[in-house]
Amino acid sequence: MKNVLFVVNPAAASGRASRVWSSLRDRLPSLRAANVVQCDDTRVARQAITDALTPAIRRVVVLGGDGTLHTTVNVMLADAPDASRCLGLVPIGTGSDLARGLGLETQPLQALTQALDARAGHLDVLRLHCGAQSRYFINETSIGMTAMVAARVNALKQRHAGTFLAAALRELIDYKPKWARICLDGQLWREGFFIMVVVANSTHFGKGMCIAPRADAADGQADIVVVEAVSKARLLAWMPAIYLGLHLNAPFVHCTRAQSVDIDTGPDCLVFEGDGELTLPAPGNVTVLHGALLFSGAGHHAGT
Repeated sequence: MKNVLFVVNPAAASGRASRVWSSLRDRLPSLRAANVVQCDDTRVARQAITDALTPAIRRVVVLGGDGTLHTTVNVMLADAPDASRCLGLVPIGTGSDLARGLGLETQPLQALTQALDARAGHLDVLRLHCGAQSRYFINETSIGMTAMVAARVNALKQRHAGTFLAAALRELIDYKPKWARICLDGQLWREGFFIMVVVANSTHFGKGMCIAPRADAADGQADIVVVEAVSKARLLAWMPAIYLGLHLNAPFVHCTRAQSVDIDTGPDCLVFEGDGELTLPAPGNVTVLHGALLFSGAGHHAGT
């Protein structure tokens, strides 16, 4: 365990992660002497993870949700880059959508074994550039109503299975479509008013919504999904289909693939959501970094 760093968010899943970590330590005494960074406070966690990532650390295991994973990925790629260092995940979070999309183990003990011992594969990463700032995403990034839903969810201390759907329905009541111009690989693709624009690396977001059913996190391309401005009644009628990935059949939903995505929202001050976190203000460019991250348990899914 000397070459492994555990990044644990005890507050993930409304505190369930703390209980899971204690249970794992009870079952596996070797974990009691492990290198651990507690990251319930994101503001301090990034620096703590950076400091802990010495050259001796060859594997990082995240125990938490997509937000904890997002913080860790940004440290590994921006603050302490090492392409040969492996990342693993014990998914204990409200959403845990990357684990769902990659088909990773979800039971804590099996997930820990997978994170520590399974064959690794290279996953793509999305890099968002907004002015002089940048951010990395392992699952997806989006703009529009999704960012407002993320803000609602993140403001709640207690979350449950229906939290994301309830937040989406509440946000939809007053949400007004936003204008955007979207260019893919340097060419104009769409321009107009929209509900959301999603740039997906993997298939799921919003706790089980299959937003990009054709996405492959190792193919070197992002799946771009745009939901045009339509009546709320029509959008509500199609909403159940998103959990099965059938929303792509809707005439107001468009999906394609690209390596580079430029999104301009004009005078509207919109903010990108990514991996469930609010991040940087538009306009921005999202670029796929092919195979940028070595991920334990993705060997069955991604190329090495």
